[in-house]
Amino acid sequence: MPIPTLLGSPLVRGRLELKNRTVFPGHQTVMSRDGVVGDRMHRYYLERAKGGVGAVVVEGVAVHPTAPKFPEYLLAYDEAIVPSLDRLADGLHEHGCKAWVQLAHSGSRMGSLDTQHALWAPSDVRSAISPEIPHAMTEAEIEELLDGYEATAAVVARSRVDGVEVHSAHEYLPAQFLSPVNNRRTDRWGGSPDNRIRFLLEAIRRVRAGFGDERVVGVRLNGSDLREDGLTSDDYVEVARRVEATGLVDYISVTAGTSAHNEMIVPPMDVEHRVFVDLAAAIKKVVSTPVIAVGRITHAASAERVLADGSADAVAVARAQIADPQWVIKSLTAPETVRPCIGCNQGCFGNLYTNRALTCTVNPAVGHEAELGEGTERPAAEPRRVAVVGGGPAGMEAALTAARRGHEVVLFESAGRLGGQVVTASAVEARRELAGIVEFQAAELGRLGVEVRLGTEATADLLGDEGFGTVVVATGSVPRPPSIPHAGTPVLTPEEAVAADGDWTGRSVVVVDEVGHFPAYLPAEVLADRGARVVVATPRLSAGANLDSSTVVRMHRRLARKGVEFLPHVAAVEVTATGVALRDTLTDVELERPADAVVLAAGNRVRDRLTAELAGRGVQVVAAGDCVAPRTITEAVREGQRAGRGL
Repeated sequence: MPIPTLLGSPLVRGRLELKNRTVFPGHQTVMSRDGVVGDRMHRYYLERAKGGVGAVVVEGVAVHPTAPKFPEYLLAYDEAIVPSLDRLADGLHEHGCKAWVQLAHSGSRMGSLDTQHALWAPSDVRSAISPEIPHAMTEAEIEELLDGYEATAAVVARSRVDGVEVHSAHEYLPAQFLSPVNNRRTDRWGGSPDNRIRFLLEAIRRVRAGFGDERVVGVRLNGSDLREDGLTSDDYVEVARRVEATGLVDYISVTAGTSAHNEMIVPPMDVEHRVFVDLAAAIKKVVSTPVIAVGRITHAASAERVLADGSADAVAVARAQIADPQWVIKSLTAPETVRPCIGCNQGCFGNLYTNRALTCTVNPAVGHEAELGEGTERPAAEPRRVAVVGGGPAGMEAALTAARRGHEVVLFESAGRLGGQVVTASAVEARRELAGIVEFQAAELGRLGVEVRLGTEATADLLGDEGFGTVVVATGSVPRPPSIPHAGTPVLTPEEAVAADGDWTGRSVVVVDEVGHFPAYLPAEVLADRGARVVVATPRLSAGANLDSSTVVRMHRRLARKGVEFLPHVAAVEVTATGVALRDTLTDVELERPADAVVLAAGNRVRDRLTAELAGRGVQVVAAGDCVAPRTITEAVREGQRAGRGL
């Protein structure tokens, strides 16, 4: 892979000084403690600074008691935050990384449970993701909140951070004032574009007054609201002109989206890469202020292209640096060794809406940097010959970790290829990037010289004959057998359905969804693509109950457009000679759907026989992944890494 050159070049423009063209943009981690930057959050941001990023934007901090939207939120209007910001800034500075703090108020976007205050907004217009109608702010409350921006900027200015960023994107409060959808006011704060921009411009002025003239003030703007009745790219180009005309702003960071399509704020894997770059480019054409682009910029070559074609002056890379904190250093030296972000949104964006701390499917160290972060993996005290049985994500991760620590590793896989169930799970184009993690692992096995034996069933006898005294078992899981009576109509597992090639035009398929996850929706999509009429029947109130909030929307929309029908709150009773007998779980009414084939997504069961056999022979054995309990890639990678570290 070519080594990027522009990406590593400094960006110096007035007060703005970055050692390279990369920014770790603001995003909620739900890792703060008692309103300040606690140890866990501190280590999380510090890890990315160690990885070479030019600036870290500390996640949205509250500018007023009505601002928090999660139970763990930074309260920057309180001076108690200053020592923790000092400590963080000092840590980032040791690695040449700038510390910027994002000033935020989410307006009507969330609920009021955490603040115990009514939501404040320009008008009483409910956000698409909030259960509440907000309070329309009075003139006095608007002034109070603007004072809050200034006072918060003054608090942050007492610390050693390098800059602040006014969050006016993603339907946060300043963006709500900008929007004709959210702002229905008829006073000087609403109506015309000049009036609707007044709050943002005044907030910028107050922030600069509170923060002083020596350090950086940036603004995060949408480049489009991504909705027909919202602001367009042309509208935001004019907003950017007006922001620059204040003379108070050192950079403009351009993103997109509102709660109307909340899933696009953090675009998942079925969205094209560099998705918002053109929006940044439109703004850069009309301003001289440095512009930062964002939107699935995950590869070094892609980032370099953004800079080379003049679309932006720097790139904001969030999820790729969550997946690999060393993204910048590796991108500038060995791009092929970057652990990839697969865009699944399972542990990052998905966790937010369950009020859980941010994690990452491919990087178990996220939020656990003290235990699993850079520099914590120690060489083996006694290197030995280790067998790993299973070439899925758990087995490969265990093999990689053990090999890095100095063990001689042999990986056995009974199939003719690596990847385990991920190969099937990534069978449709919309889920193709899921395979990125196992492709990376396979490449790393080669780079580290791990011996891989494909098509080899690693029995206890074989392992004993070869003298392996230490074995990691990652043999995965297999589909559960049908739990309902069945006769006549063919019953397929999800794997069998995905592998069923050929033309399915005119054939009817019922997918029995007992999992609320992709083992049901993947075969539904595959067979719909092959021409089948597909019905997904689930006993839950809606399909996708176990998917994160962004992925479930994309899944429903994509399958609905392919003609897939969803039958909620119906349970399968029996597979008959002509189809499936179903029962409505709310009314107990029975119904039948004709089918030429039935796909039963009933979950998996462990393949753990080898673990018990080896333990009975006195072999040191560690189990990881689905052979412990059938779950997801997240647990497989985590347990594989822990297994490799524990040897």
